[in-house]
Amino acid sequence: MFKSVKSFFKKQNFIQASVILLPILVIGGAFLTLEKDTKALDSYKINLRPQPQKTTHSRVEPISTVAASLRIEEKILGTKAAVSSLVTDKGDDLLVLVNKKISLPASYAPRDLISITGFIAAPSDSVLRRDTAVALSGLKNAAKAQGANLSIVSAYRSYSQQVATFNGWVNSAGLKSAESFSARPGHSQHQLGTTVDFGVEGRTDFSESFATTTEGSWLSQNAYKYGFVLSYPKGREVTTGYSYEPWHYRYIGVENAQKMISSGKILEEYLQEFGTW
Repeated sequence: MFKSVKSFFKKQNFIQASVILLPILVIGGAFLTLEKDTKALDSYKINLRPQPQKTTHSRVEPISTVAASLRIEEKILGTKAAVSSLVTDKGDDLLVLVNKKISLPASYAPRDLISITGFIAAPSDSVLRRDTAVALSGLKNAAKAQGANLSIVSAYRSYSQQVATFNGWVNSAGLKSAESFSARPGHSQHQLGTTVDFGVEGRTDFSESFATTTEGSWLSQNAYKYGFVLSYPKGREVTTGYSYEPWHYRYIGVENAQKMISSGKILEEYLQEFGTW
């Protein structure tokens, strides 16, 4: 081959030979570059494959369980429910974080629920976890001794009860409005069995004016002494995701409640730092 090229150069002008050979060299180089780029692209695609993610503080429910919960909501809501980013199995822990992004399984129910109707005015089916009920009894007696006549408007709610509650608000106020003050099923603190909506004995209405009543004022100053803290304080709607509810208190234990008050944090912030999920 080289002899032929050499002979060609002898017979032809060098410039004419260059005109013929140059395109051949360019095309050959292009093929080599393409092969190299193809290998690089294959390597890049491999690196783009999803990598296993580490999960902390939580146990994600099997897809079948989540799907079943969503079907329950869709059937009643008539809308497609939002999938929780996390489903926690730590419902029994007093410091479990439950909010708009972290939910309880549809099957979760505390194992130590007891009736509270024997010592405080409440709906006949009202139950709470045992330790919460004992603490509530002490709180109620102390409040009554100081002229505050507390009642319970709502206590523990199961997942299915929250479905009915949430959808009732959706039907009356619309989905967007309902989500500002009512939790989707699985995302309600009431499902924990450690949360209550207080009221004034003889009244069952919810209003921000509760904060200015004798009962509401007493709670804001003394509830933490018995382990109960306000879940959704005024002016912190961006943090909690819910509007101000001066009647909504959650039991986290006396020691934790006192630490939370001393820290200056609201419940959502305290649980994000010291809680579990």
